[in-house]
Amino acid sequence: MKSSRLKEFLTKKMRNRYRLIIRNDRNLAERVSIILTPLNVVLLFSGLLVVFTAISIYLLPLTPLRYLMPGGGEINPRHFKVMKQRLDSIERVMYLREQRDSNLYRILRGEDSTDTAAKTSYYFEPVEKLESGSFSWIASARASSGESKAHKTSKAPRSQERELRLSGNYAFFTPLKGIVTDTFDLRRNHPAVDVVSYNNAAVKATLDGTVILSSWTPETGHVMLLQHTDNIISVYKHNSVLLKKQGAQVQAGEVIALMGNSGELTTGPHLHFELWQNGRAVNPLDYIKF
Repeated sequence: MKSSRLKEFLTKKMRNRYRLIIRNDRNLAERVSIILTPLNVVLLFSGLLVVFTAISIYLLPLTPLRYLMPGGGEINPRHFKVMKQRLDSIERVMYLREQRDSNLYRILRGEDSTDTAAKTSYYFEPVEKLESGSFSWIASARASSGESKAHKTSKAPRSQERELRLSGNYAFFTPLKGIVTDTFDLRRNHPAVDVVSYNNAAVKATLDGTVILSSWTPETGHVMLLQHTDNIISVYKHNSVLLKKQGAQVQAGEVIALMGNSGELTTGPHLHFELWQNGRAVNPLDYIKF
């Protein structure tokens, strides 16, 4: 008896009619009038749920989520091979960038990399950014097992091993006209030439190239690195102002900075100029007249 009454009560409630009216807020004019019952609302939402579920089931096999479903399919061996090649390429690029950062750190610290070059020689190569179009650069590594063997068997004094020359003839532009106050000497860990000139003198690019670093460090102050052809890098430290940003193309003789006295390692206003090729420091006085 109670169950029949409850059923009759629910049936009556589900069939109660309600009117949904939408009016204009300004003049209260009736715009939409819809008659609803609880039963119609339940049926409407049930239908929408069924449609949404059917669409999801249809689209799910077209997404990578199908691999998480039982019997959803297996990875195509060809696709797996392509993904593996891409992963190997990413690992290779990460390795080369680590070598680039290590080599840059030695250059900024003024350390010679002859010892590590016996195992691997590093050089910097400008590369056009594929997607953004902005200039970027990576460091590449070349195995040099033959060079390593020659290094081990050579009995020449260490000072002679470090006497390096540029491989090629280049017309260098003098970065700063002035007085040389300190010369190139690897025994003192000074792979550079220090040049003094008048206050805020213009510092110029020694060769055509690209700015690969334009930044500030606590030790060297405002520092700039230029990438040139044949893996040559020129370094300009202790500047007061940097006039070029990273990625900028510069011409030989173009002003790139102003001489200064920035950084903890400076002893007064001067330009600390370094010249590197293949990750090894060379004596700028052998090629440039200051």
